Amino acid sequence: MNGGARTQRMGRSLWINVASFAGLMLLWLAITTPIGEKPLVAPLFLPSPGSVWTTFVQLMNNGYQGKSLQHHLGISLFRFGCAFAVSVLVAVPLGLWMGMNETVKAVLDPPIEISRPMPKLALLPLLIIWFGIGELAKVVIIVLALFPILSISAMQAVRGVGQRKIQAALALGASRSMIFRRVLFPASLPGIFTSIRVCIGLGVTMLVGAEMIATSSGIAYMAMSASDFLLTNVVIVGALIMALLGYLLDLLARALESRIVHWGGKEG
Repeated sequence: MNGGARTQRMGRSLWINVASFAGLMLLWLAITTPIGEKPLVAPLFLPSPGSVWTTFVQLMNNGYQGKSLQHHLGISLFRFGCAFAVSVLVAVPLGLWMGMNETVKAVLDPPIEISRPMPKLALLPLLIIWFGIGELAKVVIIVLALFPILSISAMQAVRGVGQRKIQAALALGASRSMIFRRVLFPASLPGIFTSIRVCIGLGVTMLVGAEMIATSSGIAYMAMSASDFLLTNVVIVGALIMALLGYLLDLLARALESRIVHWGGKEG
């Protein structure tokens, strides 16, 4: 595909994205705008876009429960960032090792597979007993959700590399370390980045569970606390901030993938 066609396709996709977003906003506006005496949906259940925006501005100016909105966002980013970094730095190398070594896979794959479907929120009481109510327990519960996905995806990415590539490298006299650096790892990167993008959304979602542990700050905490007082506007602001956070992090992962894995999808 030449540059002009690619640019035209990207421009068309952008306009479709904008139209989709605008359609959702118009629908939201339509069902929350009063028709006669009241709107189709009561403000308690779904406030209007204008009301939500006003609440966002108020939170920016006044904060929530004595703490600024930036503080709540910063705490949530810190928790997510620590958990995500630990998960990637430990789970991905471990998954690559499992993919290359049958003995390591036989030892580690069963406990990882067993932990994957386990409901992590059910472990909250146990995590509090083990790690207390500080930041460590909040980071651990996110790590528990991300670790199995990243490690299994990295393992499968390695095991999915075509044997012809490995045999060709061996025929050319490549060592095991060179095969890993030049063949296995580069070929595994597209699958690893896909799992990273999946885990970004899951990690942001798990912030809700993490911020259920005895805390007084964080975007998810703010939304859950506001729901106790039927402050629907604040709940929606918190949910939208988390959605935007996940989307921006996903865009960052896409940009890194396109820069690092520039050969993705181009192999025959």
